[in-house]
Amino acid sequence: MRGCLTAPFRLLGCLGLIVLLAAGWLYRDSVVREARGLLARVWSPAAQPVESQRGRPGTRALAAAEAKIDSLNGWRADSVVLTPSEVASLMGNGLSPAFRRELDSLEVELRDGEVRVRARLRTDRLPRDLVGPLALALRPHEPVEATGPLRVIRPGTGVWTVRSLQIHDVPIPGPAVKRMVARAIDGADDGTVPWKVPAGVRAVRITPGAAILYGAPRS
Repeated sequence: MRGCLTAPFRLLGCLGLIVLLAAGWLYRDSVVREARGLLARVWSPAAQPVESQRGRPGTRALAAAEAKIDSLNGWRADSVVLTPSEVASLMGNGLSPAFRRELDSLEVELRDGEVRVRARLRTDRLPRDLVGPLALALRPHEPVEATGPLRVIRPGTGVWTVRSLQIHDVPIPGPAVKRMVARAIDGADDGTVPWKVPAGVRAVRITPGAAILYGAPRS
């Protein structure tokens, strides 16, 4: 008797589950966007200490970043969220080999709309006339810190625009930053450092502690 009484409720429960699954499938794009928005909010400044906004390149981080980017092409995801270490790995992998060899101990910090890069730089190629009196005190390798926005300008090509630069904690005057970057790095016209953008990435948004990479619009 009890089984007969509970059978309609079990049937209603199964029908309700089917309806929920069907709705989830029909509105899967909206669900995915909301989930990614929630993930981006988790990486907000209030939730993340400064240490978690920084990362260093590595083979595992690069593999993880590439796997996420593959979803933009294979799974047709709208966007993916990268950690600071994954961004550091992509930047290190996407910079020109000649410039990358000039850098050691690369560290990336993701800020609000900007990427801050810390590294040890080979300084003997820096234009002494732009460095000024600091040139007399420079050693062959010095710690540098550069900050600026990272963006995609066309498929496969992006730029990191250096807006501020410090060498051994000494700030370089603003008017000299662009000229110094352009003369120190091949192809870095007007202070913009080129980087190779992985296929499938059409835009990037930098937030404190995370970078959101956007894929091509779905047809």
